[in-house]
Amino acid sequence: MKQTNVRQFFAQFPTDEACLEHLFNVRFGQGHECPKCERSAKWYRLQSEQAFSCQWCGHHIHPQVGSIFEKSRTPLQLWFYAIFLFTTSKHGVSGKELQRQLGVTYKTAWRMAALIREHMAAVDGEGPIGGEGKVVEVDETFCGGVTKGMDWRERKAVVMGMVERGGDAMLKVVPDQTRWSLIPEIVENVKPGSEVHTDEHKAYQKALPVTDYTPVNAV
Repeated sequence: MKQTNVRQFFAQFPTDEACLEHLFNVRFGQGHECPKCERSAKWYRLQSEQAFSCQWCGHHIHPQVGSIFEKSRTPLQLWFYAIFLFTTSKHGVSGKELQRQLGVTYKTAWRMAALIREHMAAVDGEGPIGGEGKVVEVDETFCGGVTKGMDWRERKAVVMGMVERGGDAMLKVVPDQTRWSLIPEIVENVKPGSEVHTDEHKAYQKALPVTDYTPVNAV
């Protein structure tokens, strides 16, 4: 789901039906080989259930099965809008913010946020990014609802973002903000020879011995 504005989002996804159609096209698409009859097929939308049927044998595909939307009673459009908020927000989205924006209970909003973060961490950046002469910007933030008390950091997830300028991006959930958690992620996911830009967080100041990149502090 590429970044857009709210008006464009609702023009593209005006209904749950439009969202389901999009989900089917992204995960399968017309011409997808039927797992039952093993033939390339045209798939027809079933009105009786959230599924598509094979033109040859009538086998059903349920686009939501195997995704974060499976078994959820929350409308698919609200799920898509929640993902839109995550992908367009610079500072993360809390459960309370989702509750306010979507008009759902806090329990539902918290569960949605957790599943979206987990999914984003799993799919973003399948392979290393950057490379010789390329710039990769790295930062991390706390994600979670509003918390109070001295131990508030322990009740939030630390999400680390790595973005190649003009290229791919990835998100990783890390245990904490120490260099022992952050630097290995850079080593594993940023190609050697990259110019890595960070803020002045001290964890980035002294790289581990196994690193092979050029750290540059840039505000």
